[in-house]
Amino acid sequence: MTEAIERVVTHGTFSLDGGTWEVDNNVWIIGDNKHVTIIDPAHDVDKIATKVAGRTVEKILLTHAHDDHIPVSYTHLRAHETSLHLV
Repeated sequence: MTEAIERVVTHGTFSLDGGTWEVDNNVWIIGDNKHVTIIDPAHDVDKIATKVAGRTVEKILLTHAHDDHIPVSYTHLRAHETSLHLV
């Protein structure tokens, strides 16, 4: 069982204080071949799910609560019946 840090880059918009910008986000998946933690999921649920590839999502961590992360986090939360933590 080898642990690894994997990166998924997603693209979408981010809005704050009346402005909206096109952004790329780094989503981090840390774990092994059975269990992972997703850090800062954003924009593309399917792209992240493909990288998770059937492994158990133990938790989702958010380093901040911007609008490009919250909707996707809740989608993963429901799909994987896991916990969400703002750290």
